[in-house]
Amino acid sequence: MAALRQFRIDYDFRIDTDLLHLRFEEADVATATLHREGTSVTVRLPRGFDFHCPGRQEWGNSVLTEVLRLVAAEVLPRRLANFARQYGIDYRRVTIRNVRTRWGSCSSLGNINLSLWLMLAPARLVDYVIKHELAHRREMNHSVRFWSVVDTMTGGSGTARRLEREMRLFSRNLWEHP
Repeated sequence: MAALRQFRIDYDFRIDTDLLHLRFEEADVATATLHREGTSVTVRLPRGFDFHCPGRQEWGNSVLTEVLRLVAAEVLPRRLANFARQYGIDYRRVTIRNVRTRWGSCSSLGNINLSLWLMLAPARLVDYVIKHELAHRREMNHSVRFWSVVDTMTGGSGTARRLEREMRLFSRNLWEHP
């Protein structure tokens, strides 16, 4: 993944995924404010706010990152806990990280890391990544047995490998195309 991609933030910028709805809008406010209802977030900006002024794109991207962090910290641990219960798998803790080079990881101690950027993916791919990391609690490698565990968790019949390919394509499209 190309780690330095910046998003072009303006009033037309939208994120509309299964897990997050984000937009920027002009409003009668003195300073930027965040309005949140569940996973719907609106960044309200003072009228006349110009995204083309120096530093505004960097600011917009930092706001995007913080919104992703905020919502991911609520959504991803809950999904992880639900799947862990469903499959009878334990883990020590979950940490949400600002990592663009991998979607998730699992340590031998049972710590699971998930990228806040998962919030940009469709729910089926988010769930795939979570199940992939939980499967590492049973098999700490990418052996045939590991893929069998993931495949069972994702519905069988080679679904795990199909989702893996779909996630790779999603990553390329997200990070390598402006």
